[in-house]
Amino acid sequence: MSNKQQALWQQGQRHTQHQQWRQAVASYEAIVEHDRSFLPAWLELSSAREKLDVYRESLHAVLAAAKVDGVPPMAGLAVARRLRRFEALPELQAYIERTGLAMKLSPEKLIDLASFFASAGDHDKTLIWIEHALKLRPDLAEAHNMHGLVLMFAGRSEESVAAFERALKIRPTFAAVYSVLSRVARNTPERNRVDALRRLLAQPNLTAKDEGHLGYALHNELHDLGDYDGAWEALARGCRARRIEQPYDHPQTMAVFDALRSTFDAGFSCGGPIEDPMTPIFIVGMHRSGTTLLERILSGHPDVADAGETYTFPAQLRYAADHFCRGIVDATLVERARGFDYPAIGRGFLDAMRTRGRGRAFVTEKQNPNFILLGPIAKALPQARLLHMRRDPADTCFSNLRTLFTTEASYSYDQVEMADYYKAYRDLMDHWREVLPGRVFDIDYDAMVSEPEAQARRIAAHCGFDFRPDMLEVGRGSGMVATASSNQVRKGILTNRGGLWRAYERHLGPMLDRLATHGLL
Repeated sequence: MSNKQQALWQQGQRHTQHQQWRQAVASYEAIVEHDRSFLPAWLELSSAREKLDVYRESLHAVLAAAKVDGVPPMAGLAVARRLRRFEALPELQAYIERTGLAMKLSPEKLIDLASFFASAGDHDKTLIWIEHALKLRPDLAEAHNMHGLVLMFAGRSEESVAAFERALKIRPTFAAVYSVLSRVARNTPERNRVDALRRLLAQPNLTAKDEGHLGYALHNELHDLGDYDGAWEALARGCRARRIEQPYDHPQTMAVFDALRSTFDAGFSCGGPIEDPMTPIFIVGMHRSGTTLLERILSGHPDVADAGETYTFPAQLRYAADHFCRGIVDATLVERARGFDYPAIGRGFLDAMRTRGRGRAFVTEKQNPNFILLGPIAKALPQARLLHMRRDPADTCFSNLRTLFTTEASYSYDQVEMADYYKAYRDLMDHWREVLPGRVFDIDYDAMVSEPEAQARRIAAHCGFDFRPDMLEVGRGSGMVATASSNQVRKGILTNRGGLWRAYERHLGPMLDRLATHGLL
């Protein structure tokens, strides 16, 4: 680095420290203009542009960073993090393969990298990396935890339980492990972790994050043991802790939903045809409504690739809007929606899903909250199939309440907010049916579990392929299921999931009363 570049770098760092983002951008741009191989400047430039909310230029900077060769492992990991930030999975995969980054990282950092791919659905690669990390550091609790998660996604339940138990043996206070283990392990009076969880919850100075994990774990274990009052008390504590971490603004949500209805009317929601050999199937609905089961049914067909839950479509909208937003959508994105190039959004989505499509004629996208985006999806991808799973309101809402989500579903930690969000979801779906006649294909959860073959035939006919008996083998070992239903769906099509809330009915007055007020009970 020349003296001039060194001075520019120091200047850029000072501007960054003082959050003077425009000046920081100017300094970093001046560096890379003369030296495109100076990786730190590209990364800082991408971050500073993000602070200025210029999505495209921020992405372009990290793509330029990914072209720099011969970088140290930690710098390479920083590039990988930024690529993941933009849902740039094909570019991320190419970068890892080209640089051989994975095997250059320490076991601790390799687990970080593995988490990017686990959340993106590439579990085969993730498993190889985790097992490599465990060979180097068999005492790394985080590696055993990640091992357990990926084994669970793969349907290898007994092995996943063993991996989680190894993590707890190394670190008995690992709260996140308890919350997952409580779902995948068989909890019995003879074998459970209730006493350990109560001891941990009695500790002073618990973080809200750990308290949430432990509260939900204790709820699951006591539920399995039939202690419903104790299970409710644990769940209520877990919800309170999660609310601290995940605030929710219902008026803001309603404002976005109203803006979507206003923008995507019947005239604006129609788009022109896009020719492509791959047809996307969007599976949408509330969390815990049966969407994972539906994807397993579809992926039993040889022409269908299951891509799981991705943010690929929202990422295309962010690029079109030149705007960063948290989650699926925000007011700024909707405000700019009438100016989008929707054919470009559709082509961008299809290109980004190509790897996940694995050369098949159909590819699923099971990001449940995409129900919010059915207008933009229909306009950008006129050939897409839009499958909507719907389930009994009380069953859906209670199942959301007792599920510990990662960063989504912030509405699900309060009974009244849960019921209000469910009402908002139903109203928005009514709008999409009205402005997209014939596009939204409703599937009733109870009908699907009571008459699976009839429903599978109906779904296949709508999508445009023939029914295959293998579609009903949802408990098959093949494929990955990286959702809260990953362990449950491996048990096959269950008919006994309805009415679970009745065991807790005396505690659910606020939610049930609100649903009744909305005319949903």
